[in-house]
Amino acid sequence: MPEESTPILSAEVRRNAGHYEVLGETYAKFEFFENGWNPYTRFLDVDKVDMILRKRHQNRPIYREVQVKYGKLYPITSGRESLLFDCTSWRFFREDEFEEYLDHSDFYIVLILAADIGYDRDIFIFPVRDFVRLVRLAIPSKGQRKVYISRSVHDRAKWYLRRLSKITEITPDSVEDVSSFRRNFASLSPL
Repeated sequence: MPEESTPILSAEVRRNAGHYEVLGETYAKFEFFENGWNPYTRFLDVDKVDMILRKRHQNRPIYREVQVKYGKLYPITSGRESLLFDCTSWRFFREDEFEEYLDHSDFYIVLILAADIGYDRDIFIFPVRDFVRLVRLAIPSKGQRKVYISRSVHDRAKWYLRRLSKITEITPDSVEDVSSFRRNFASLSPL
């Protein structure tokens, strides 16, 4: 019997499937569990907290609060930017969106990036201070910041926050390297 390929869901079916944030939180739960954290999500989200992570360290529990954001990865197949990047994702954030959490050393922003063809373990874990700094570097757009994160076409381990709408070369003025935040589970552990 011939093996059937898994069909890719149409855009219309995906739109009707529910909120992408739920999908992102589900991916995040698996990732955190696989990395030794117990994720809890069954509570009322009143403080931008989607989940609480718990782990034992030196026989004591430690906790981390997490805000999860899902971003769809789009392929870049034409134009000048296709010489630099193979895929990209974007979301809008207000510059002050996480301002009140800057002094919360146990608060993290997690971006789950996935293409229509599936999730490829592209989880980005940002301590809130780092994320706020990066949002301020992002592209201004109608009173917000457009946070573009793109993967290098030459080195799949390199990810960049785009600082300009049109980029012709990778420079400190055009991008900020965010590769270190991909799969950054170490940042969650106490020093």
